[in-house]
Amino acid sequence: MQHDSPFELPMAGLPKGGLADPQSAHYQAASLSSSVDSPLTNHPESKTFLTTALAWQGTVTPKVMPRVTVVAAYAALVQVAVTYFPELTLPVTPFEYSGAVLTLILVLRVNAGHDRWWEARKLWGNIVNQSRNLAVVVCAYSKSQDPQVATALNWIAAWPHVMRESLRKENQLKEVAAIIGPQEAQSVRQAENMCLYVALKIATLLEGFRNQGMDPFAFHRAETERSQLVDAFGACERIRNTRMPFVLAVKSRRFLLLFLLLLPFAFADRTGWMTPIVVALASYPLFSLDEIGAELQNPFSPRNLSHLPLTDLCKSIAKSVLSLGRTTL
Repeated sequence: MQHDSPFELPMAGLPKGGLADPQSAHYQAASLSSSVDSPLTNHPESKTFLTTALAWQGTVTPKVMPRVTVVAAYAALVQVAVTYFPELTLPVTPFEYSGAVLTLILVLRVNAGHDRWWEARKLWGNIVNQSRNLAVVVCAYSKSQDPQVATALNWIAAWPHVMRESLRKENQLKEVAAIIGPQEAQSVRQAENMCLYVALKIATLLEGFRNQGMDPFAFHRAETERSQLVDAFGACERIRNTRMPFVLAVKSRRFLLLFLLLLPFAFADRTGWMTPIVVALASYPLFSLDEIGAELQNPFSPRNLSHLPLTDLCKSIAKSVLSLGRTTL
C-alpha cells in the first residue's frame, strides 16, 4: 500500500481506534515470550543474610567454581611435590604484599564495571522520563480528535522496545508488532538502524502536528525530548561497544594466574594437606571479583549476570504511554 505522505502511517494490526492496548492478549503473549532473561536479571537482595550469602542462581559462583576446582587440584599436586622436594617451598611474605596489590587491581576492575552498569541504569531512567514527557506533550498540545495522535503514542510506546532489541542485537520485535502492527514492525526490522528509523517516524509525526497548529513551544519541547531519547540511546551504544581496555584485562588476569600458580608453594610447608582447601578459599574471592568485573561490562546483554531489567522497563514505559492515550483520546 502506497502512502501519499510520510505523515500517513499504516495502522494495520492495531485495535479499533488506533491506540494499542497493553492489556490485550496479543501484547501480553508477546511480552511473555520475550521475558526469558529473568533468571540473570538484576533483582533486589534478600533481607535475610543467609539467603543472600548462600544464593546460587544469578551469582558468579557457578562460573568460577570450575576454576577454583582446578586450582585446588593443582595445589594438591604441588603438595605432593613439596613432600618429596621440601626445597621447593617459598616464603609467604611476598604474597602478603602482592596479594594486596592484586586485590586492589581487581577492585578497580569491578569499580570500572559498576560505573558502566550504573551509567546505563541512569540512561534508562532518562529514557523512561523522556518517553513519558514526550507522550504528555503529544496528548496535551495536539488535537485529541486527530487519529495521528494515537499513532504517535503507539510509536513512542514501541520505541523503548526497539532500543532494547537494538542494544541486544536482536530484531524479533514481538512487542513492537503488537503495538504498531506487523507491517510497520517489519519496516523497522529492515532498517539499517532501527532506533533512528523510529526517531524519524516520530519526528515526521511531530512535524505534522506543527503544521496542524501545535503550539511552537510545545513542538520545540517535544523535539527536545525526542532528540534526548536519541542521545540516551547513543550513550547506551557507547557503553555496549566500548569494552574494558584489553591491556588492563590481560595484566590483571596474568597477575592473578601467576599469583595462584605460586601461592601453593608458600602454604605447602605450613598447612600440609590442607593446602588445596586453603588455596581454593583464597582463589574463590579473587576469581569472583575478576568475573564480576567482566560481567558488568555489558549491562544490556541477557547473557550477563545482573543485567538491567530492560524488558520490565520497556513494559512500564509502554503501559504508561498507552494508558495516557486511553484517558485523553
